[in-house]
Amino acid sequence: MVDAWLSLPLPALILALIGCFATSALLLIGVSFGPVIGPRVQSFRGVVGPFFGAIVLIFGILVGFLATDVWDRSRRAAATVRAEGAHLVSLHDLVAANGLSGDEIDDAIRAYVIAVVNNEWRSMEDGNASAEAESAQDQLLKTIAQSEWRSGEFSRLLLDTAMKVREARAERLALSSDYSESAKWMCVLLMALMAQISLAAVHLDAIRPQIAALFIYTTSVLIVLNLIAIHEAPFQPPLAVSSAPIAALLDIIPAR
Repeated sequence: MVDAWLSLPLPALILALIGCFATSALLLIGVSFGPVIGPRVQSFRGVVGPFFGAIVLIFGILVGFLATDVWDRSRRAAATVRAEGAHLVSLHDLVAANGLSGDEIDDAIRAYVIAVVNNEWRSMEDGNASAEAESAQDQLLKTIAQSEWRSGEFSRLLLDTAMKVREARAERLALSSDYSESAKWMCVLLMALMAQISLAAVHLDAIRPQIAALFIYTTSVLIVLNLIAIHEAPFQPPLAVSSAPIAALLDIIPAR
């Protein structure tokens, strides 16, 4: 259920979370002061304010753990993209620095970059790879493997660098389809709901203070949880990791 929610498009993801907590807040107000069971619920008046603080403290700790996990994934995604771009630049520079003709390799690098930037970056929004990028990657490895160089050590160096590009792409694709463990999100959402219930229990004396308290708390929770949820997928807009470190190769290696 949590995975299905996190896989929704961003507007639907935000609206689903708002709808869930807004509905629970309205239900709590109705239960607390409704004509049917309101008098029975109000018999629990007397719950002191520090009780709510204890629940919120537990909720805050869980949110901190979840946010750390999400921020770390975003940081790793950005570092992986930079590493992939750096390895591609190294391939180009290694050939150029040795004064060798590497037009075929440069063409293969450029084709790979175009496939990644134009095709794979869009498909990664759904956690999918691009067949064009996969084909271009295979062609790059094949071009390097079939090139004849005077030095066997230089050939191995080029192949090792190309394999690092492959590994960086594999990690990038893995991060594009990875989410935090469902259990972590479930615990955070349940504790957010428990804090909402405890806040309603503290304000059973009058309806207006309860409405104000639930509105302030629910709004705060929605801001925090939506911010974390937006960062869950590092390659989804509007906060997607940029393809600029890889796309920079198109300026380094001009079209022929």
